[in-house]
Amino acid sequence: MTDDRNREAMLESVALYALGVLPRAEAAFVVAFIANDDEARREYEDLRAAADAVAHTAQEPVDSATSARMKERLLARVRSDAAAGTVAPRRGAVAYPAWLWGTGLAAAAAIVFSLITVVGDITVRGDLAAAQRRATTLQTQLAQNERATARERQTLADLLAPDARRYQVADGSVVLRRDRLYFALSKLPPPPKGRVYQAWTAPKGSTTMVPGPTFVPNPGGVTVVPLPVDGTRVGVVAVSVEPEGGSKAPTSTPTFVRPLT
Repeated sequence: MTDDRNREAMLESVALYALGVLPRAEAAFVVAFIANDDEARREYEDLRAAADAVAHTAQEPVDSATSARMKERLLARVRSDAAAGTVAPRRGAVAYPAWLWGTGLAAAAAIVFSLITVVGDITVRGDLAAAQRRATTLQTQLAQNERATARERQTLADLLAPDARRYQVADGSVVLRRDRLYFALSKLPPPPKGRVYQAWTAPKGSTTMVPGPTFVPNPGGVTVVPLPVDGTRVGVVAVSVEPEGGSKAPTSTPTFVRPLT
């Protein structure tokens, strides 16, 4: 039952990710789950298509009134598609709970309410300088979120691309698309306390392992790790368990070693 509950929670996170409202800290785990699970992939593609179609209908600037109308459009579109059979439920007759929509609205509302507060500062206190600083901070946060979202979309596109090369490992897969290289792992056990996983790469024609990023999976054993290397130049990848902070050379027997041939 615990595994069933964990899976249900992950599938609900897939829905939030498709709607663009999943907290950033959880997005990488969900991307890996989608890449390694056919049902999650279908769920994502169905809801992403519905959300995109609704987004294309929004012509007016986003304000508090528009935010409410966008919610109604999305609810109406998904309900309409479900009734017409164009968004077929993949897990039986699933009705997403009210908190799912509430979580999504909270993400949009946080920005809307912050902007309204900025306007209030100008009107009520006349503190234009403070309001401008807050507006600049909000714009910076939005720009950062947009860049992070673009990277996540690129990662997911690479993981699902038909032309990507996939190398199976015990805990998931290694994915190479063009010069971008990823670990998409879905069955990693938690590392011991005070330890982390670390990625390693060896250039083609070399046996010297180059240290890569450290990472830990989520409680379900899922993670996706973009490797900051030119994937076309890598001959071997590996993962080992290392002390927190990582190592300059592997200090334990690798979890896996995978030639990219």
